[in-house]
Amino acid sequence: MLLTLIAAMLAVAFGGCGGEPGLAASFDYEMPARFVVPALRAPEEQSEYEAYVDGPLQLDAWRVRFDACGSTGSPMTYTWRIDGEEVGVETRCSGFEYELAEGEYTVSLVVEGRGGEEREQTQAIVVRDLLIFGLGDSYGSGEGSPDVRDFEEGGAQWQNERCHRSSQSGQVRAARTVEEADPHTSVTFVHVACSGGRIYRALLEEYDGIVSEPEDEPLQAQIARVANLAEDHEIDALFVSIGGNDINFSKVVEACVLGRDCHLGSPEIDPLLESTASLACGFTGSFEEECRSYLNPDAIDEDSLDAVTIFDIGSKDEYVVLVEGEDPVDVRQDGLDDLPSNYDALAQAIVETLGMDPARVFLTEIPDVTRDEFGDVCAWPTELPGYLETLRIAAQQVPGVTETEMQWASTYVLIELRAAMRAAADKHGWQFVDGVDARFSGHGYCSDVTWLTRLQNTFQLQGDQNGALHPNPAGYGAYADAIVEAFDAAQ
Repeated sequence: MLLTLIAAMLAVAFGGCGGEPGLAASFDYEMPARFVVPALRAPEEQSEYEAYVDGPLQLDAWRVRFDACGSTGSPMTYTWRIDGEEVGVETRCSGFEYELAEGEYTVSLVVEGRGGEEREQTQAIVVRDLLIFGLGDSYGSGEGSPDVRDFEEGGAQWQNERCHRSSQSGQVRAARTVEEADPHTSVTFVHVACSGGRIYRALLEEYDGIVSEPEDEPLQAQIARVANLAEDHEIDALFVSIGGNDINFSKVVEACVLGRDCHLGSPEIDPLLESTASLACGFTGSFEEECRSYLNPDAIDEDSLDAVTIFDIGSKDEYVVLVEGEDPVDVRQDGLDDLPSNYDALAQAIVETLGMDPARVFLTEIPDVTRDEFGDVCAWPTELPGYLETLRIAAQQVPGVTETEMQWASTYVLIELRAAMRAAADKHGWQFVDGVDARFSGHGYCSDVTWLTRLQNTFQLQGDQNGALHPNPAGYGAYADAIVEAFDAAQ
């Protein structure tokens, strides 16, 4: 009697009564993992772009893996049907794969138990590979954080030497995160961002790169490159970093490093530059000579130290007469005055050349990196204190940039730049990735735990000044997190 009662209870618990106890069909599926970091190659063997994919850039079909191990009971066979057609019969719950083009399908799984009983599950699945391009300037390329950093020799290796493209880039790391977060999609990511790039000189027109030789052919405009690589495939997202070079941000910083009171419009070489160089360059290892050359007052053109003009309109020769008797023409297309129209031109090219929905463009903001973890403005003193404090200052502060200069950069330059970027995103229907600045709070240039490459570090790591004030790997991780957050919100 007791055994009969127990058997009845088990039958109810496991779905008995007329069939195998607990037999049920259940399945899931996943796209193949596409993302892979390309192997580093010698500069002469590098391409004009990096495809972070396992296999060809474009595929006609995807080998989708199905998993029926969520089924219960004791299935003997697993029969798979796609859009009503039987495509496979398996005796194991895992390992069934089928090639499918991108699109939506109706998939059915029928499991058969030991006694011939059958249970079925049917669901719609979407086979989707996300085609994402990363383009723009140095904050997109990964400047300041090469793939291989050599503290002993001062050497650096990049995915692309001419553009200082690195797998540390926030764009690259965001694409990896997007793929890893959802097994139902894969990601084809292509990186074309180039350090030093501007909207016209890089995105819309040819560009030589941040590093080039006289015999090098110019690099194809990034928008044209994206169009060629995408062919007739729909682009799911553009991760874009652009605008900083259009307002000459690196030249503004350089003017404040090399000049005195760079924000007053009266350029003058910093009289403390030689002592500044002695301190800052003492941390640069085997590239001390290059550092001293960069900070050499005898090699400076005073006109290049007018940070206000450089930021607002580009330069004092911004407007030139191309045809005698006609009005001057703005030929440089840089400075804050030109940035809105430059964004207009980019927006037009994205729609007309790429045929994209503007809502799939993700423009990343530039963070304010001028403060420490306490919110105090980074500052190089006008008079150096005692020896130990001087060493700390030299290690953590932007050489030669005083508190008033840094305050101007924070409350004017960076605010105006971010406002122009946000206005362009709002005007053209782009997604503005505004989570970057908040993440960088407490990790500015002079913070104890900085997320930036300092001037001495860029000479240590890559032998030039180009990496200064760009994110280090931790900083690019913050960029990646902000991009992913905006991407997920837009889906």
